[in-house]
Amino acid sequence: MLPRISEQELIPILTEKLGLYKGAVVFIHSSVDRMRLDFPLYKLLQILLDIVGREEGSLIFPTAHFDIRAEEYLTNNSDTVIFDVRKSPTVRGLLPEIARRKKNAVRSLHPTESIAVIGKYASELTETHHQSIYPCGELSPFYKMMKYNGLIIGMGVSIFNLSFVHCVEDVMKDRFPIKTRIDKEFDCKVRNYEGDLITVKTLAAHQRITHHNVLRFFKRYIPANICKQVKFKNVDFFVADSNALFNKMEALAGEKKTIYTKKAFIR
Repeated sequence: MLPRISEQELIPILTEKLGLYKGAVVFIHSSVDRMRLDFPLYKLLQILLDIVGREEGSLIFPTAHFDIRAEEYLTNNSDTVIFDVRKSPTVRGLLPEIARRKKNAVRSLHPTESIAVIGKYASELTETHHQSIYPCGELSPFYKMMKYNGLIIGMGVSIFNLSFVHCVEDVMKDRFPIKTRIDKEFDCKVRNYEGDLITVKTLAAHQRITHHNVLRFFKRYIPANICKQVKFKNVDFFVADSNALFNKMEALAGEKKTIYTKKAFIR
């Protein structure tokens, strides 16, 4: 049987290895099953809140509610399915689901890439997400967290799961070396916190982005001072500096160096 991680062991991983601190703004990717915790799951969220500060910090969680390609989901369901910001469960794991259910959590209204935030900047980070057709663009929490020197961490997952890599694509738009969004704008039905049904427009990812190799890209081009990977008891952890990573990926994209393989560049 593989060893489990105790509460006493996890805290220094988060603070000393991943660099979490009081007042931090942290985007969290996680797989609780792979973390093999020896304490109840609800305590994990409490530990994270205690570290960043319940009043001072902010925790950000991905809370998308479907696990197929966005184009497929929107093509088949945009006229019939409603994304309910209060009720639609997330498929991004147990920790994000617990987080989005917290009374003080604020979830963005974006119909394909909703984000839930707990903490000081919850409203600011989420309030404009649905106002852009670009899910990871300048109005999204992915981009806005850089204002507060956001950290991105992974617990029980590798950098393969790092969704922030698409922020550079949505900000650069036509300047990015490949086309990562299809041209069609989808009209999506969203039920907001007031219970009103609104329409939110969004683009979906192009099928060519399936041709990628995130791990190879990071190994070749992203130094450890920007994104560091850690293993403890054979469990994967990582931490990335959002500002430094964005700037590095933007510069590399200018040289046509991206997470995508040669197949993705074929028009």
